[in-house]
Amino acid sequence: MSVAYEELDGLTLLRLSRPEKLNAMTSGMWLSLAEALNKACRSASAIVVTGAGRAFSSGDDIGEMHGLQDPIEASRFFHSLEKAVTALAACRRPVVAAVNGVAVGGGAEVLLLMDYVVAYKGALIGFPESRIGLVPPLLLTVGLLQLGGKRARTLALSGRLFSAEEAMALGIVDEVVDGDPLPRALDVARELSRVPQQALSIIKAASLQGVGEALTLLRSLESLVLGGEAKERMRLFLEKKLR
Repeated sequence: MSVAYEELDGLTLLRLSRPEKLNAMTSGMWLSLAEALNKACRSASAIVVTGAGRAFSSGDDIGEMHGLQDPIEASRFFHSLEKAVTALAACRRPVVAAVNGVAVGGGAEVLLLMDYVVAYKGALIGFPESRIGLVPPLLLTVGLLQLGGKRARTLALSGRLFSAEEAMALGIVDEVVDGDPLPRALDVARELSRVPQQALSIIKAASLQGVGEALTLLRSLESLVLGGEAKERMRLFLEKKLR
């Protein structure tokens, strides 16, 4: 199961479960995450998202993206990602992330939609999409509003990875812990579940501006991913030759 679904005393735990690939997100996993979120957001008091193994998520599966051959395939892939982003942004329940390890690319971008992010101090976070000829749509829209335009642009251009402590200083992470972040994330989820539903919905809707623009920018990836520059960069990445 690519996204494990577990109910814990009114809370729902969603675990990205492809540890052998550092939870790299295939189109099927994005769809599974969207379905799990839609289900949990109807019934759970709060939701916690984490990763299996030593990673939260290493982002989109580069092998699958490299294999996309035409606009129909590209549209299908990014539509699955769009469904997950839409489900996360539309959820009117508290959603907390427990970042247990590396969170990069799409795995870092979804953190910008979370209501609270608890990270293990050894986690590495970053937005390296530009290194393979692509762009981070959530960082450049939602993240731009949250972090500031100059900071979002610098993170997108550099593609560098940074520590959980720096991510907290930037405003991407809310809390850093020494060990497993899951127990603390569950506690936070319980605390947030006590916020009255109507107030919670208004706060989330008002604070997640930029999602519409993110979806528009996301669709631009459909053509970028088929371009020669991105194809070559992805090939080098897969062959571990990318500098």
